[in-house]
Amino acid sequence: MAHVLPTHIAATALDHDEFSTPRSAPEASGGLDVTRGMASTSPEGTSPSLNVIHNTNYFVRSASGVSMGPNHGTINQNSGAGELEEESYLAALDFLSRNMASGAIHDSKERCDAPKCMHQTRVAVQDEILSWITDGHKDTEPKRILWVTGPAGTGKTAILGTIAERCKAEKMLAATFFFSSFSGSLARRSKTHLVSTLAYQLLEQARLDQVGQARARMCQAIRRSPAILQKRLQTQLEELILLPFRQGTPTGAGPMSQKRMAIIIDGLDECDCIEDEPRNRRTKEDEQREILSTILHAANDPSFPFVFVIASRPELAIREFFNTSLARSATRELFLDDKYDPSADIRLFYEAKFSSIRRRFNLSPEWPTVKELLKLVANASGQFIYAATVMRFVEGPPPGTPAHVAPAVPGLRTPHQRLLRILELRTRAHSPNVRPLEALDVLYDSVVRTCSEPLLSMKWLRAINLYDITTGGLLPTSYRMPARRVRLWLEQSPGEEVCALGSLSSLIYIPSDPNCHEDYSFHHKSFVDFFEDESRCVDLYVSPIQTRDFILHMYFKNMDNRKFFLLDIRSRTIDSYRDEVFDSIPKITLLVALDYAQAGLTEPATWNFSSADVFKAAEGSMLSCNARRWAEYSTVPVTDVPVSDDRRYSKSIISWMFYAVHVWCPKIRCRRACKHWREAILDVTRRRGWTVPSPMDLFRDSWVRRYTFEELSASFVPSAETNDN
Repeated sequence: MAHVLPTHIAATALDHDEFSTPRSAPEASGGLDVTRGMASTSPEGTSPSLNVIHNTNYFVRSASGVSMGPNHGTINQNSGAGELEEESYLAALDFLSRNMASGAIHDSKERCDAPKCMHQTRVAVQDEILSWITDGHKDTEPKRILWVTGPAGTGKTAILGTIAERCKAEKMLAATFFFSSFSGSLARRSKTHLVSTLAYQLLEQARLDQVGQARARMCQAIRRSPAILQKRLQTQLEELILLPFRQGTPTGAGPMSQKRMAIIIDGLDECDCIEDEPRNRRTKEDEQREILSTILHAANDPSFPFVFVIASRPELAIREFFNTSLARSATRELFLDDKYDPSADIRLFYEAKFSSIRRRFNLSPEWPTVKELLKLVANASGQFIYAATVMRFVEGPPPGTPAHVAPAVPGLRTPHQRLLRILELRTRAHSPNVRPLEALDVLYDSVVRTCSEPLLSMKWLRAINLYDITTGGLLPTSYRMPARRVRLWLEQSPGEEVCALGSLSSLIYIPSDPNCHEDYSFHHKSFVDFFEDESRCVDLYVSPIQTRDFILHMYFKNMDNRKFFLLDIRSRTIDSYRDEVFDSIPKITLLVALDYAQAGLTEPATWNFSSADVFKAAEGSMLSCNARRWAEYSTVPVTDVPVSDDRRYSKSIISWMFYAVHVWCPKIRCRRACKHWREAILDVTRRRGWTVPSPMDLFRDSWVRRYTFEELSASFVPSAETNDN
């Protein structure tokens, strides 16, 4: 028998399609490929040996006529395939887990407070959905997609959250994805992580092993193309999910077809983040249509063993997609209307909530009266969001809520007083020309008017919503400004947040700790819809332009206000507060606001006051600012930002301010605020070695023709950029 050195083992190569951490065993003429998880070393000055580090095994499927030499390692014959499969599986899970939206899964910690159907409510619609999942294939014309739709506030997310839990209990849940436009995670607002999140959950399914080698083939797909998630959505789904099932069971028959499993996708209309390059000019509707096309592609594949349940509002782009002949042939629509008797469920909801309030406040068991209860049910008009908002308002702030967050409003101190306020509201709820959301609008309007200065509250609300945006230009990511920083920016004096938002705890979550990094968050998208629509909030409406003027005025007002810096003298010095304001506003936040102005307004891409009158009203605040300190901070490099990006940020900010302070100056001579700011900016940038507008440029800008923002921006060149040239 020939003696063969261990580094030249004659063995049948491992299947190259196995996704494993150790590489395939070599042919007889090659050396053993030692990779992650398999390391072989020899002491310096000695010949190669079979020393194996950390009890690592050589995995050999078959070998004959081979002498392995001295047994310094461990050789497993006809074993190890299971271990390779396990390593392959764990590596695939690890890859997907790092590229998924974990908060979008139905039982994620991010959704711990997500709405669910109260016991014995929405029973009819739940039963219909579950019946379709289990027995829909028996219909005369079977469909693979169920579209659950209905107006805002009809409880779609609560229903699908409950359905997901019930399907999981019955082992009928394949995967879930809950989009959310108010999520702290960008991933729940975009399509980017949809396929990877679904693939991760499918890979976890134990029943996947019963369908050919679907699990192994999913792992192979990741190994073959580690950049798979950079491809378009349909390609991701095709290679990661469809091909493994298609190769395993071409007809879709098998153990999994005996009990249908569902993929649940909720809130498709809340997929509103566009992550592609701005030049592609894609809209959120384009993203939603791409998701639906990908789902339809999977549903029409006979080897795909799952069905889809999709929930969304009936927005135009989504409805148009489902009205196409191809989608219509694969889809059943379930519209949440009166046939599911929502009023009966809403009454049960009211009764349970009022029972809890009676216990908490030791109220009479006769409160409220049956007549009052029925009026609340009628006013809800089938909208669960109306009922939920009413009960949050009547109940008041949660127990233990600090008084500075939600103070008692005179005349609305008790649940009974707050209930009477709701019952006194007047709507045309039973007239033939009623607006579908009129009762909800009246409710929102009434709650906002409990604030001491409703228009100030609306400005705060618009600003908060502005800071929860996804930028597509200067900043490539989602930006959510914490409540603490919103206060630093917007409060004219300490405690103004209470005046602006303290009465709105039934509509918006207000962090109780003034120094925490939590965000404000709206309880329901319908409230944002309300204050963004002039026809619905009427005289309370604050336009995007007015919001921009308000934010910019507060920026100048707070930049150098010493009273403002005394907010928390116990834990921070005045200088540290000033530094935080500068740190949280110019370099990042202003660019977000500038980007919003570019994307959200049909005006020049500049962030300046909307009129000379507004500029004049803010001039006192602009003159009180330490313009030199602002310019110095805005031109100092930021250590945790790439140099090229920081130069671009600095150039954009300096150019913007240089334009904004001058744009409303008369032709004869510049305003005092303009001189104050331009002199400071020019002095600081020259000292830092920047290229700045020449005296002739400044003369022409002031007397001949006002330069555009783009022209001024081209005149400012940071010193490092000059050196590069």
